[in-house]
Amino acid sequence: MTHDTVLVFSKTWGAIYLLVVFLAAVVWTYWPSRRKVYDDAAQSPLDDQEDQPWR
Repeated sequence: MTHDTVLVFSKTWGAIYLLVVFLAAVVWTYWPSRRKVYDDAAQSPLDDQEDQPWR
């Protein structure tokens, strides 16, 4: 294998690998059963807040 062959192989399969990882992360994030987890996390800073100074 020459350097050029290895370079083309790594660029091609590296791009495919990154695309698959990205799509898996998007599917994991937007999967309908995970919606409640993200809604709860979005609302958690607003829960049980008092209108008092920190001290």
